[in-house]
Amino acid sequence: METIRWTSTTRWLHLGLAFSVTIQLLLSLVLEEPGEAEGLGRWALIGHELFGLLVLSLALLHWGWILAGHDGGWRRLLPWDGEGRRAVWTDLKGLLGMRLPEGGPRAGLPSLVEGLGLLVVTAQGSVGLAIFVVLPPAGSIPERFEFLYQIHGIIGNLVWLYWFGHVGMALVHRLAGDETLRMISPFRQDGVSEPSARALEPKGKGDRGEL
Repeated sequence: METIRWTSTTRWLHLGLAFSVTIQLLLSLVLEEPGEAEGLGRWALIGHELFGLLVLSLALLHWGWILAGHDGGWRRLLPWDGEGRRAVWTDLKGLLGMRLPEGGPRAGLPSLVEGLGLLVVTAQGSVGLAIFVVLPPAGSIPERFEFLYQIHGIIGNLVWLYWFGHVGMALVHRLAGDETLRMISPFRQDGVSEPSARALEPKGKGDRGEL
């Protein structure tokens, strides 16, 4: 049975995004509006801007790595073809039967969710960059660009939703004895065996990953 591993580059990019997005979200809870920020709120705003640039850079690097064909390529993250849709549907049926989808770089529900999350984070970082560009060094954003704040807030809620869902499912996989977290960790030993990716093969009762 073929064993499929995440590439080292993907694992480090995932860790970088997970860390920087988490810091971004936490900073958003205490930052203050430009032109009004003082003390902790001001430093939180500066940190939010800097980490926002880091998040966008990592997201674009991730897209570049995926578009270059690594770890299944972009069709794994956005499974538009028939085979990809069947894999997603198989995972959904398994989830309804209380069986967790298998992880790894394969087409299926986990990869689709990952792709949508990466799109949301990229969009959020892009809007944040636009705000960073049009924001004066001191003072509030010009009135004609205030719509960017509204878009930033809407997408920010989607990032929060994705973050809670991602962390929640990671904990569920861990409690179910799944190896997904160890597979995606950049600190794991290369010699450690990992479960192979069985893209469309349903798990029977008693298999790993059953809730």
